Amino acid sequence: MREPPDGHVVVGRVVGAWGIRGDVKVQSQTDFPDRFAAGTKLFVNGAPDSVVSSRPHRAGLVVRLEGVRDRTKAESLRNALLTVRETDIAPLPDGAYYHFELIDMQVVSEDGETLGAIAEILDTSANDVYVVRGESGRDMLIPAIREFVLDVDVEAGLMTVRLVDGMR
Repeated sequence: MREPPDGHVVVGRVVGAWGIRGDVKVQSQTDFPDRFAAGTKLFVNGAPDSVVSSRPHRAGLVVRLEGVRDRTKAESLRNALLTVRETDIAPLPDGAYYHFELIDMQVVSEDGETLGAIAEILDTSANDVYVVRGESGRDMLIPAIREFVLDVDVEAGLMTVRLVDGMR
């Protein structure tokens, strides 16, 4: 999959065309549904555009973009990333983090042992689970709950966790 431009955050991905007027089917990757409201500024594979309209459809959205006026153009955008600038994202409450802030973050135990970096975040029905990949390539699963995650320092790129038997 493509990477977003530097300084951008992915909020959706075009999964196909819809109809003949240039609408696109979008898989949303944001918890903020107003991100696709009419008039919202987005970037499509790094190029600026604006949302004309959007509506829910099955497991995603149907979105009309100002710069897409026909089905041919819409089809050419399959797998395109829809992004916003990091500076335009909504602030989160204390103790909450965007996934992009945590991916590649270094993880250490409360004893100072380097465990690896967050390679992936699994979205479970109860809570997120951080997949921490060590230098050996072996993965460790850390539930994203206060009992295990002791401190997150986004500026330093460091997470401190408590390990219990069976986590290694």
